[in-house]
Amino acid sequence: MKNDLNQSKVPFISKLAYGMGDVGCNFSWMFVGNFLMIFYTDVFGISMSAVATLMLFSRFWDAINDPIIGGLSDKTHTRWGRYRPWLLFAAPLTALVLILTFWAHPNWSQTHKIIYMAVTYCILVLGYTCVNIPYGTLCGAMTQNMTERAQINTSRSVSAMIAIGIINIITIPLIEWLGNGNAQQGYLLIAILYGTIFAVCHIFCFVKTKEVVEVPVAQKIPLRLQLQAVAKNKPYLLALLGQVLFGFILYGRNADLLYYFTYVENDAVLFTYYSMAIIIPSIIGAACFPKVFQWTSNKGWAASVFAFGTGFTMIALFFFSPVTSPIPFYLFAALSQFFFSGFNTAIYAIIPDCVEYGEWRTGIRNDGFQYAFISLGNKIGMALGTALLALSLGWAGYEANTTQNEAVVAIMRHSFSTIPGVLWVVTALALFFYKLDKRSYNRILAVIKYRFLKRKKNQREYDVIALGELLVDFNALHSNDFDSVVYESNPGGAPCNVLAMLSNLQKRTAFIGKVGDDFLGNALQQRIVRMGISTEGLSKDKKRNTTLAFLNDSKTYPHQYLFYRNRTADMNLDEGDVDADILSRTRIFHFGSLSFTHKRCRKATRKAIRAAKSKHRLISFDPNYRPVLWLSEEEARKWMLYGCSVCDILKVEVSELAFITQQTSIQNGVDFLQKHYSIPLILVTLGEDGSQAFMGNRKVHQEAFLTSRTIDTTGAGDTFLGCCLAYILEQGMELSDHQLQEMLFRANAAASLETTRKGAIRAMPTQAELEDYLKKISSF
Repeated sequence: MKNDLNQSKVPFISKLAYGMGDVGCNFSWMFVGNFLMIFYTDVFGISMSAVATLMLFSRFWDAINDPIIGGLSDKTHTRWGRYRPWLLFAAPLTALVLILTFWAHPNWSQTHKIIYMAVTYCILVLGYTCVNIPYGTLCGAMTQNMTERAQINTSRSVSAMIAIGIINIITIPLIEWLGNGNAQQGYLLIAILYGTIFAVCHIFCFVKTKEVVEVPVAQKIPLRLQLQAVAKNKPYLLALLGQVLFGFILYGRNADLLYYFTYVENDAVLFTYYSMAIIIPSIIGAACFPKVFQWTSNKGWAASVFAFGTGFTMIALFFFSPVTSPIPFYLFAALSQFFFSGFNTAIYAIIPDCVEYGEWRTGIRNDGFQYAFISLGNKIGMALGTALLALSLGWAGYEANTTQNEAVVAIMRHSFSTIPGVLWVVTALALFFYKLDKRSYNRILAVIKYRFLKRKKNQREYDVIALGELLVDFNALHSNDFDSVVYESNPGGAPCNVLAMLSNLQKRTAFIGKVGDDFLGNALQQRIVRMGISTEGLSKDKKRNTTLAFLNDSKTYPHQYLFYRNRTADMNLDEGDVDADILSRTRIFHFGSLSFTHKRCRKATRKAIRAAKSKHRLISFDPNYRPVLWLSEEEARKWMLYGCSVCDILKVEVSELAFITQQTSIQNGVDFLQKHYSIPLILVTLGEDGSQAFMGNRKVHQEAFLTSRTIDTTGAGDTFLGCCLAYILEQGMELSDHQLQEMLFRANAAASLETTRKGAIRAMPTQAELEDYLKKISSF
């Protein structure tokens, strides 16, 4: 069941392939970040001041090319998608430039060295931008599910931590071995190896991933409007600040690592031991992010927790040495890397969610443009961190390959521990103000879905499609002279009841289900066709009969259901009966829990849910609990919770809410559902006490319209839901308290009217009847 609890489930191989993309990134960029500066100063023979100047200048270059590449990737339209083609074509070229960057020419003049360094490095930065911005944006195009994105970014971070650990452990020994004592040759050969890995990993990522998120119709958006949209995106601005600080701390400290172990601890081999000590904690930390996110329901807060941990443990490293106190040193090193890895996962998991927030806030979706500024922010931080380190070391009197003075050693020590530690705490404090939690995100996503479907309204054949049972209700009328109960047959079945109300309100509807190829099944088909419900998705079973339900409203047997549903047609609905294409032609998909009572129809229903999710349709769910149709209460609750986990709109009766959540009050039950599933809109029917709507932290209550003419309450809840869905189709999912009140007012009125007649489908009020009734009750 867990395999499709969430929308747009991403296959494991795609998550793995996406993670491999970051393996490639780190075999390029982490290699550059950790080793390029010392390569320039100690192997190529370039002055520290020239290196510092290049690092700062390159960020101006980034400021130009990052937004351009981000905008171009957004405008790319191919059969492979918008972002994946960049991985295929840009990665091999970037690998070639990486090799040229690490091709040292120590015998050249200082001027020629600097020119060569500047040209190759700037082209390398451009090439990496052409790969990394589309790669980072790709996550948001693979799914819109917040939890799936967290898992994808966990795969990315775990893969990255493994790659970083391998790079840090093997690079120095490989340089020695491949170069046979010649560092110039060693760096060149290892650049060839790492460049090949970079290209292969991104090609694998291209092959095994898929872009599925539908985007607004392509439009030319001026740069000014895109910048304004970014400025209004508060979660994004916090993420951008986090990336600047992240880049400053990470790359500044990484550039210092080899200097620290070489000149402070006087043994470069200790860098390899340090890298070995932190690789396992790195993997564990990345893997722990989903749990921390589940605990906080807020990726920004999860990042804040990890940043605090990183800061405090990194400050502690100042007081220990791997030579004189190795146990506490490596312990705090492992802990700091554990927390850092969790932060690394969280900060990248935030970014795709900010895209949806921006689309909701401004109507502009510019994934690549936003990721470009994230990349630029990270690179600005990187430039400032590495340049300030280089300038500080140069100012203090650093000289390559010799014993350093006390000022240089002090800078290296503090750059390894206290300075990054304090900045991590600052980062944690900043991200504590990130407010886009899971509940808010799901509500925003529901609004985006509605807007998208509204834009496509004329291209959609149906407003609502429902899947489930279509049966014959036998309603008790009276006893005859022989004390036998006389029953009246009526078409019924909760999902189809909802469609009947919607059809009466002039909405376009279709039904997916199965009836027997018998006179009852044929009569049901004819009836719903007359109601205006399409039977495109209706199948007939030649071997199984149509389901029957007997309803006794007598005083002796109050509201007792008796079902004849043993091996009947609706239970035999299978995956082959569900055409996924029909679900791409609707705005809302509705289902109930009775489709989960048996394995075959359960599989069919889950297929329909996956199809609706993949097309980003709004999904409505009504548990409609009928105890006699379930093997056990545990089984019923399990599948009703599943329904809650995949829906955008939940309609639930108050006793069902208590059963599903095991909570004694309505508010506690709703809080339970919001905490675990973040359902954007919950509608609770209370019988004679009316109804309530819960949207986020808001709650609205509407009294019922009681009538002395009530004779049959069958279908009242379905009438209520049909009215609510009709209102949402017209007004959207971004409802004010006044609109929620109006929706409940209309829905309660329609349900009250429905109870004055027998039968469910045929008792639904027409739009004219509802409007007349609303005028009457509004006048009191």
